[in-house]
Amino acid sequence: MRAALLKRLQRLEEVRGVACQPPEFQTGYLKELPADYFGERHIVTIGRDPDGTYHWEEQPGPEPDEGKGNLPPFRVVLAPPEDVPPAPGVAEIDSDITS
Repeated sequence: MRAALLKRLQRLEEVRGVACQPPEFQTGYLKELPADYFGERHIVTIGRDPDGTYHWEEQPGPEPDEGKGNLPPFRVVLAPPEDVPPAPGVAEIDSDITS
């Protein structure tokens, strides 16, 4: 009976170890599909810089089945500086004044 309990405990620990892994934390930039595209879309990793910044691309269609069942990464999508609107209440600095 003790051997059976130890074996069951071992199996439970193996299952728990897989289920309790923390998600991968990724930060990077996303190239989106055109705004007029309608339909299913998914994100594909297209590269990674030496500093660890990811580059993703939206692609049309459903996500391939190969990634199903795995814990998805936690992604923080950064906006390129030219796409970031000025914060409300913050005045723009005129380059003519500062030079």
